[in-house]
Amino acid sequence: MEKQITTIEGLAALIQNTMASKEDLKGLATKEDVKELRQEMNTRFSEVNTRLDHLDARVGRIEADINELQGEIVYRHEFEDALSRIKYLERKLGIESGV
Repeated sequence: MEKQITTIEGLAALIQNTMASKEDLKGLATKEDVKELRQEMNTRFSEVNTRLDHLDARVGRIEADINELQGEIVYRHEFEDALSRIKYLERKLGIESGV
């Protein structure tokens, strides 16, 4: 438990030991420093938001392209099935194929 301060000198010593001096405060940021930092951060966040907007638009175009291509794609199993049917017909008809 802390001892009780009973004299002015004790109070002065406590204040001197626990309070920061002007020299201690020199390295700390000022309100102006914080204001400048906030402005710089806002500028950079704005730039990041602009870049994200562009990326979002590009992703949207890619999604549209993929959806468009899906109607034109032949899946591997469908292609292999069609190939085996063609080979069967060629054998039955006696046609030599290049495949």
